[in-house]
Amino acid sequence: SHLWSYNLQYFDYALDLARAYRITGDPRYARRFEHLAEGWIRGTTPGHGDGWEPYPISLRVVNWIYSLLLFGDAVDPSVRGRIEASLLQQLGFLERRLEYHILANHLQKNLKALVIGGIVFSGRAAERWRKKGGRLLWRELGEQVLPDGVHYERSPMYHAIALADFLEVIALLTAAGEPVGEDVRNRVRQMVEAFGVLSRPDGSLHLFNDAANGIAPERSWIDLLARTVLGVGITHSDGLVALVGAGYFGFVDSASGLRLIVDCGEPGPEYQPGHAHCDLLSFELDVDGRPVIVDSGVSGYEGDPLREYVRSTRAHNTVMIGGREQSEIWGTFRVARRARVLAAGQQGNLANYCFQGAYSPYHDRRVAHHRLIERRGAALTITDSVEGAYGAPLSSFVHVHPDFAVEREGERYVLRHGGSVVVIHPFGVDRSTVEIGARQPPQGWYCPEFGVAIPAPVLRLDVDRNDGRPFGYRIELVKSSNG
Repeated sequence: SHLWSYNLQYFDYALDLARAYRITGDPRYARRFEHLAEGWIRGTTPGHGDGWEPYPISLRVVNWIYSLLLFGDAVDPSVRGRIEASLLQQLGFLERRLEYHILANHLQKNLKALVIGGIVFSGRAAERWRKKGGRLLWRELGEQVLPDGVHYERSPMYHAIALADFLEVIALLTAAGEPVGEDVRNRVRQMVEAFGVLSRPDGSLHLFNDAANGIAPERSWIDLLARTVLGVGITHSDGLVALVGAGYFGFVDSASGLRLIVDCGEPGPEYQPGHAHCDLLSFELDVDGRPVIVDSGVSGYEGDPLREYVRSTRAHNTVMIGGREQSEIWGTFRVARRARVLAAGQQGNLANYCFQGAYSPYHDRRVAHHRLIERRGAALTITDSVEGAYGAPLSSFVHVHPDFAVEREGERYVLRHGGSVVVIHPFGVDRSTVEIGARQPPQGWYCPEFGVAIPAPVLRLDVDRNDGRPFGYRIELVKSSNG
């Protein structure tokens, strides 16, 4: 696929070779890097093909620069000269083709590459790259990071990628004696704080919007870099959490092992919503430190058979109204008319928690889906109602992590895994069913990483004809390994 071709030409594996050389001192790692880099130079035509698109250039030049620094004198001088000449050519090409037409994380990667190229190389062009890249990168920091510290594409994965990039640039500029403003450092500190909400203590991400594990730098690495560069690390404090600008709410209660994160934010920036999903009023719930109710994630982009599914309303823990999507989505990254957030807020404390949110779907602004999430002790109650769309069928979805087996016992559903037992009690619905790994149309797939799709249970609750009455389900923690 196009994405696979891109990843192949990022040259992330060059850093693996360089790290292996630093650990072992074995020169064969340097020879392999030389072979791969020179093979790419010989095998591509400047300005043509996937490898010469601005985004792959941006990642590859940084990986090559870091690798050359790590290999040091182990790289043959003549080969180093040819690689450095190619780097200068790629950076010059990139400068003329910054991705202003895409913006967001693409432009941020372009600018990071210019800054790093400008730090490592000398001369007038390098000085221009450093100054231009830095000026525009900090402008994008102000544009792309919301006041609550969340990257404006509202994807935990792209947030982590952007955070790591900003931290790297601050570290390198500081090491090179270049000033970095305190306003920049403070905004990146906000990103570090927000990442504690968007990720779990084990390093895994909440999978809202286009987010997958294994792509962004590891949480532990980001934490170490943040502590080194800014003097602050990623924390996961107990209590209510609210990233109001991005629309993430919930709570963390380590004593009871519960972690709830609710998504009630706009689909994305108005001019670049390509990574948005139909996930308004969806949530992820961890019990006893394990994900139990989950987002479906994302398994790939262009050409991926589950691309339409993972962006759809039915792939999230929310309600589908009249069989239609929340926002008008199609293709790989296309979004036209969008759902509109009407309300989002929370109150209470860990023992007595209450979230209330509402949105209007793109296809009828007279319709509103209202959701109330209440916690009382070890139980959560999710109550939905739909204003307008009277007579339309409604479907609420509850996606269960594939580690859990789901069994129906009368009118309730019992989820079991290891020592954890969770019970879901539907109410106010006409029918309830469980699907897993369906293909036509797709339903019941969990995609925690690119290229990974695992059959997973989905509880579907149906209301045949909406009459405005409330419906939903109660989630009860019956037993856990914590006792």
